[in-house]
Amino acid sequence: MTHRFQTRGRRLASASAAALGAIALAGTAVPPAAWAQAVCADVSAAVDPVLTERFGTYGDTAGRWTGADSAYSVELPDGRIAWIYSDTFLGEVDASHGRPLDSPFIHNSIVVDDDGSLTTFTGGTEATPESLVKVAGADEGRDWYWFGDATVHGDELQVMLVEFVKTGGGIWDFAFAGNGVATFDAETLELRSVDDLATDGVNWGSAIYEHPDDGYTYVYGVEDLQSQKFAHLARVAGGDLADGTWEYLGDTGWSTDHSTSKRILEGVSNEFSVQRYQGRYTLVTGDATEPLSASIVMYRSESLEGPFTGKTELYRTPETGGNIFTYNAKAHPELGDGHTLLVTYNVNSFDTNDLYVEVDHYRPRYIEVEAKVANGHCD
Repeated sequence: MTHRFQTRGRRLASASAAALGAIALAGTAVPPAAWAQAVCADVSAAVDPVLTERFGTYGDTAGRWTGADSAYSVELPDGRIAWIYSDTFLGEVDASHGRPLDSPFIHNSIVVDDDGSLTTFTGGTEATPESLVKVAGADEGRDWYWFGDATVHGDELQVMLVEFVKTGGGIWDFAFAGNGVATFDAETLELRSVDDLATDGVNWGSAIYEHPDDGYTYVYGVEDLQSQKFAHLARVAGGDLADGTWEYLGDTGWSTDHSTSKRILEGVSNEFSVQRYQGRYTLVTGDATEPLSASIVMYRSESLEGPFTGKTELYRTPETGGNIFTYNAKAHPELGDGHTLLVTYNVNSFDTNDLYVEVDHYRPRYIEVEAKVANGHCD
């Protein structure tokens, strides 16, 4: 299923966030998410007015960022929030709330929110912007990075990278090529380094959880078979994603052999979130057990390793229908509280013209969800 868009001139080509074809990996005995039993929960959700207005006004008036997808977020050491985006439109918004056909389009960017004041970071220059991180020596029309989740390590911001390459001239002729880590100065957002990582078919960086007690940073990834998507789990001691030793969860426990990575949950989207919420680890994702789903769901677990059960619907995206689809929902732990989940999701269209006619067809949405659960059960 399509998840992001890449451009060649003024035309966007539909792109899936994974390699085409089946990928054989260890640990196939995981129950589909559709089998999970829903918990008893009282759920309510509403549009978040502050972030909706903040990014809407910025996108309409700043003449810089007009929309993007992914929308991960992380708090920087000085309290600013870095919003981590993949495919990004730049430039002006016209009088009819559309995008000019010559609007710049790049594959990744960061917008920093400093107490309501937004600043867009890209590569290149403001007049001729480029992706913030590019594959060294590559033609970005044929080889590019999308951003995954991010974490702060000391004075550095580390962002997971997912590389894709074109394999031909057709709309579906591309393939997942590998994983990496981009390391930035957390104050200036200056790029310090790009490091490659082992992959074995898993798109690492779908979600990151920094454990406060055991010294590990946990990194979730997705094995994307298009009609089926499976979550995997790795961890890094000390939290340095670029230089630390990665271990992968397999059928016999943790191993430095990435080929042993096992499936821990079916039905996640390519991007999701994991956080501690109301006493359990809570995974928020778009429901990938059905095509073009409008459903945002959560799962709960006593452990970061799973099993994640109790599938519970949090929200149904009202935009979904016709050419418009929504995807890659996730929560933002640094923006919620013990009672509320701040959730974003992406909006897009199968008709490229829609993205130029109306800017809102390619902008994240922001919602507040209150799910009253206690140890997986209603009070």
